[in-house]
Amino acid sequence: MNIRFKNAKILVVDDRKENIVVLNGLLQMQGYTNIETLSDSRLFFDMFKSFKPDLILLDLMMPYVSGFEIMKTLQDLIPDTIYLPILVLTADISEETKQRALAEGAKDFLAKPFDLIEVSLRIENLLFTRFLYLQLQNQNQILDEKVKERTLQLEKINEDLIISKEKAEESNRLKSAFLANINHEIRTPMNGIMGFAGLLKDVELSIENQQKYINIINKSSVRLLHTIEDIIKISRIEAGVEKKFITEVNVNEQLKDIYEFFRLETNKKGIKLSLTKTLLEQDAIIEIDQAKIYSILSNLVKNAIKFTEKGSVEFGCYVNGKNLKIFVKDTGIGIPLDRHPYIFDRFVQADIEDKAVHEGSGLGLAIAKSYVDMLGGQIGLESKEGFGSFFSVTIPLQQ
Repeated sequence: MNIRFKNAKILVVDDRKENIVVLNGLLQMQGYTNIETLSDSRLFFDMFKSFKPDLILLDLMMPYVSGFEIMKTLQDLIPDTIYLPILVLTADISEETKQRALAEGAKDFLAKPFDLIEVSLRIENLLFTRFLYLQLQNQNQILDEKVKERTLQLEKINEDLIISKEKAEESNRLKSAFLANINHEIRTPMNGIMGFAGLLKDVELSIENQQKYINIINKSSVRLLHTIEDIIKISRIEAGVEKKFITEVNVNEQLKDIYEFFRLETNKKGIKLSLTKTLLEQDAIIEIDQAKIYSILSNLVKNAIKFTEKGSVEFGCYVNGKNLKIFVKDTGIGIPLDRHPYIFDRFVQADIEDKAVHEGSGLGLAIAKSYVDMLGGQIGLESKEGFGSFFSVTIPLQQ
């Protein structure tokens, strides 16, 4: 006997006990160890549910419930995908009985008195067939799971490709808008410098107009310089060559410098600039990258002033636990909620439709966010369109 069949569950159903004894003895001699016998066919389905046989040896002509009735009910109980072999052993050798038995679910048929060797061979063949069915079913299940898994992977890949495609298209669109904006930001002050420099050649030009033109040239030069500085900074960040230089820095002095630098600009615009919170003098000196903390502060304040036409811009900092907290608050135009996730991305301002009065490269917030990240901090935004903005920065203090 094939070794893999010795634990197969075999159920013998016959109303004649002597037949049960013979078949049970035969099975044991062949090495089968998991055998159940039943002489009262009324108990078949209880036995079937609890024992769950791999093979049934079934008599046809039994009192109470015949073998035909058992097979008919099994057809309703067992799905078509499950192969359960039934070997019919009966004294009725008519062709009609054999055909009916095979039609109602029997997989093989032997007439009594039966040859024990033939019974043994039929049993092994039927168990082998069941083994193949189970193996095939298991392989199909594994294949189905692999197909499902692969399908999910392909769906995920397709989703990622779609997202990547959308991001690439968005990036290209923003970069195109950025390049157009940079072109404008370079050409506009250059036209001012070249145009008014040409006007200065007029020997009959009054002192008053000379001073006016010089101021315009100076303002245009500063604007051009800021644009070039932003391009250099973002290029270094994108290239990954920007490094940290940690030194002792007096944060209060940085805040006061920012305040003095932008105070004239806010006075001209007619808005109020307030430095409302500074550090205690004993806490003001911290270890940080001076250039980056100054750039973060100046970009946030400059951004707030740029988008505030009336009201105020307020900024300051304080220590919270082991973190330096910086805030900039304005009463400007605010930022729509759908733009919040993108406001710190590169080139975003270049994509804002209303650019009529908002000159600049659109890189300030991106530079500030990159520097905050380099210092191990976080930057946050609270804003609603038409109700101003509140930017907050958290930077861990050097221990």
